Amino acid sequence: MRNRMANTSNYKRFLAGVGALEDRGAKEASMLLVVGDPGYGKTETVERWADAEDALYLCGKPGLTPHMVLGDLVRELGENPEHSLERRYRQADRMLRIRQRPIILDEAQFYLPNKAECLEAIRALTDRYEVPLVLVSMDEIQRTIANFDQIASRIAAVVKMQPATRDDVKICCDTLAEVKIADCLIDEIHFHTDGRMRDIINAIAIVEKFALRNKKDPVARADMVGEVIAHDWRNEAPRKVRPVRSTRAA
Repeated sequence: MRNRMANTSNYKRFLAGVGALEDRGAKEASMLLVVGDPGYGKTETVERWADAEDALYLCGKPGLTPHMVLGDLVRELGENPEHSLERRYRQADRMLRIRQRPIILDEAQFYLPNKAECLEAIRALTDRYEVPLVLVSMDEIQRTIANFDQIASRIAAVVKMQPATRDDVKICCDTLAEVKIADCLIDEIHFHTDGRMRDIINAIAIVEKFALRNKKDPVARADMVGEVIAHDWRNEAPRKVRPVRSTRAA
């Protein structure tokens, strides 16, 4: 599979959100909120953007403390963190002063417990240097953030990740697959993945392996009838390529 970024509708929405952040009037409104259900491509999108913009990428986990968060940030900036919270803050401050880089907080819900003290540790730095701060989480985080005026007032835009359309699936197949995937099989991938980007990428990998094993290029739906193309996590059932319906002449 090719290591590229597919220019899907979700990626375009994200770039539009970044544009709104860059064009903001109030400099302190430096946050972009990216929300959506699991599997719709939030992490893939922000990781690709982080690579392109040399942004700092942090991922939350249960039990975070400001001491841990600043340690993660300092390590991402390229140094070994000092022992105390105050010294870690000074390290991060010094390095961001030298070079202002965007910061991404994936699984951002884990930065909000205890009056959002972990997020506040980062916000103090992004406010100081007007650094863009991208928060990535599921939809529920919007209700939580509404309880914190100092955070909610700094959000310049909200990007809502949506299920991939059929056109998005085609863009992914054309961009990522190293074999030609016929339109009829693209329809089948869209049907079985429910527009979840994670499943779409897995399906493309399955098609590529089938093509290599059977020396097929292009690959059509009829070639893969009965092959597992995705998995339904709700009932742990494989989802297989359906038979092609025959058409009868009138």
